[in-house]
Amino acid sequence: MIKGTIASAVGAVVFAATSFGVHAEDIKLYAFSSGALTLGKGILQNLAPLDPPIQVPVGFYVIKHPKGNVLFDTGNNDKIITDPSYWGGAFDALKPVNTPDVAIDVQLKKIGLTPDDIKYVVPSHLHLDHGGNVGKFPKSTIVVQKSEIQNAFWPEQGTGGPYIVGDVMPLRAPGSNYPNAQDMIQLKGDKDLFGDGTIIIKRWVAHTPGSQMATVKLKNTGLIVLTGDNVYFRENVEKSLPPNLVLAYSPTGFFTAYEWIRQLMATQKADYFTAHDPDAFKAMKKAPEYYD
Repeated sequence: MIKGTIASAVGAVVFAATSFGVHAEDIKLYAFSSGALTLGKGILQNLAPLDPPIQVPVGFYVIKHPKGNVLFDTGNNDKIITDPSYWGGAFDALKPVNTPDVAIDVQLKKIGLTPDDIKYVVPSHLHLDHGGNVGKFPKSTIVVQKSEIQNAFWPEQGTGGPYIVGDVMPLRAPGSNYPNAQDMIQLKGDKDLFGDGTIIIKRWVAHTPGSQMATVKLKNTGLIVLTGDNVYFRENVEKSLPPNLVLAYSPTGFFTAYEWIRQLMATQKADYFTAHDPDAFKAMKKAPEYYD
């Protein structure tokens, strides 16, 4: 993605926010965590130390919107709470917190919701710690990049490690070879989710072949970028630090994402929320508190 494209993307967000922002006063953004992982920082960030290990959150977000509730990311699959072997060797490697209180339905209850109350599920990508519970929302519409759902089922060489096919199998109807068990929007680009400019899904190939971010326009807080794993830590954006290249499907995609976020910060006083930055997550409001 070249600078001209970044400028166009910024312009589109500015236009949408100014054209339809009257609806922002009705929107609330909630932050949750599906437990935590323990790993060396260098697993996520290039040339960072592997020791001592750090504990990182597994963040996900809910947007309450007048036209329907939106879940951005779904955390670790709740199956590991009762069956750690579901993750295989990844369980011992990542040491996830798997106490019953981190289950996604328990988390949603904090704001009075159940999985059936979610209109759209928007996974930033389908790795085990972001798309783990994607199959727990049979009444929702899944909004995913077509290239990501393809890679979850049939990963490109060298990209398959962080996917667990059991996470996405519930999306496939019995006897079918296609993810058609429920409503799904398979994107090949961006989408204004409600057509009012308040939640815009941004295709941004960086971490995976179909990674995506989202912008959320709030009345008081302003524009928030939900980054998924296209930004691991806030310092990645602040210092242009590269991720661990093993986890970078498109290394240049990370740097253009950083630049795009910085432009939004400079032009709209935007902010960005990551999934795995322990310091940033500690400072955030947690559900049932919210951003509006």
